[in-house]
Amino acid sequence: MIQRKQTVFLLIAVILGMVHFQSWLLFALQMLASADSLIAIFLFKRRPLQATFCLTAMLVNIVWYIVLAVMIQQGLLPESLPLTSALPILAAIFCLLARRGVLADEKLVRAADRLR
Repeated sequence: MIQRKQTVFLLIAVILGMVHFQSWLLFALQMLASADSLIAIFLFKRRPLQATFCLTAMLVNIVWYIVLAVMIQQGLLPESLPLTSALPILAAIFCLLARRGVLADEKLVRAADRLR
């Protein structure tokens, strides 16, 4: 359902996650976050589950930075990072915005059901 703003936010998060990094582990984490966001787009009829998928995509993006820090500390990656290393935090922000929209929709639906 492309009319919803959270669908656009999730689509942007998927696009931001499609960047290849030097490490396979970092790339795998980004693909996992992108897959979560992509799956969440198609769960528009099950809003609580969609909110959960948004949350897991956000958490995977945060774990990406933890893994990046560990890899830099162990010397597996250089300390100077490319500009693309800022994209996972942007994807996490868009997932947060999408989750807020999903929860607002769920609240609206519950309020409408209560009036019936």
